[in-house]
Amino acid sequence: MATSRSFWVVLLLLGLTIGAAGLALGSYLASGNNGWPSAIWYSVIGLVGAPVSFLSWTSRRSRRRGVMAGLALAVGLFASMGLMLDLTHETSQISFAWSQVPLAVAAWIFLWVSWQALALARLILFEPPKLRRRLSSRRGDSGI
Repeated sequence: MATSRSFWVVLLLLGLTIGAAGLALGSYLASGNNGWPSAIWYSVIGLVGAPVSFLSWTSRRSRRRGVMAGLALAVGLFASMGLMLDLTHETSQISFAWSQVPLAVAAWIFLWVSWQALALARLILFEPPKLRRRLSSRRGDSGI
């Protein structure tokens, strides 16, 4: 019992650390002449999404954990669509920030993608057994 509780706490702290690092980078990118003021809003989404994504790994077969991973992934993908929309504007603030501080933007994007990839991996690796049978490539060939 103590081991699972400590595992839960470690995952929560890792998620909060990733979220806080993204928020710190986002506030840096939104400040001064760095040119990307909306980075702070996306970072707040990451501050919520990263711990949820990490906590989805606390149990292998719990349906609730799959829902947590799906929720984190859905929020992340929805916000990523906003990032892509922001990137395609004629005067993209992300492009300007990239020209000013490319390492900070690259680090922020790495943190952004990492918690979403973790949620996606949780959904792919621990899908329910019924779904696994439905997705099998050997379905209908009589096992030959």
